[in-house]
Amino acid sequence: MSGYPCIKDIYKIFLQVSSVRYSSLALSEVSPSPLSHDTVSRWLKSRCFRPKDLWRLVEPSIKLVAE
Repeated sequence: MSGYPCIKDIYKIFLQVSSVRYSSLALSEVSPSPLSHDTVSRWLKSRCFRPKDLWRLVEPSIKLVAE
C-alpha cells in the first residue's frame, strides 16, 4: 500500500456507516485524515475488490438478527 495513507481502514469504516454516498469525493469530505478524492480514486483503482472480499472485511462488524 505504499504511496497511500491508511485508506483501507478508513474506507472500511466509511462503507459501514455510509447509507447513501459511496464515492471517493464523499469519503474525502468526511475522512478523519486529509485525503483528496483523487488519492481515494487512485487507491481504489489499484485494488481489485470483489463483493466477497468486501464482505469478509465488514462481516465481523455486522450483527445478523432473525426477526
